[in-house]
Amino acid sequence: MNKIAPLSTFVLLIFLLTGCGKTTTISSNMELTGKWELQSIVQNSDTIQKPQLAKGQMPVSLNFKEKGELEGTSSTNILTGFYETAQQNTIQLGGGGTERAETKWGNLFVNALPHVNIYDLKVNRLILYYENDNQMIFSRVQ
Repeated sequence: MNKIAPLSTFVLLIFLLTGCGKTTTISSNMELTGKWELQSIVQNSDTIQKPQLAKGQMPVSLNFKEKGELEGTSSTNILTGFYETAQQNTIQLGGGGTERAETKWGNLFVNALPHVNIYDLKVNRLILYYENDNQMIFSRVQ
């Protein structure tokens, strides 16, 4: 009996550590690849919806390519960079882009992007989490 209690405690602990959190089992980056357009941002429990595009503005989007390449657009700039995923749906994004003045919507996106650390992938929906539970919610375009 004395040997069973520590073993069962260990098994339960492993189950709890691997079974909690915002995770989706993804076999490869292939499901993440494609173009995603930002629909809303959730900050401190407030939801900010995508505004109407004005003339000369681009939709805010990310295009996850194979081999970790990343392309995207903010409201006024073109972005290029990389992404890397790991266990428990962790993700790291990096790169740069052009430097034209952003709209408020574009600034929210550009300022959040370096802080993204977890993603959740559902059918035609991608959520990028940053700074605790803040979220950028995307819909699949391609």
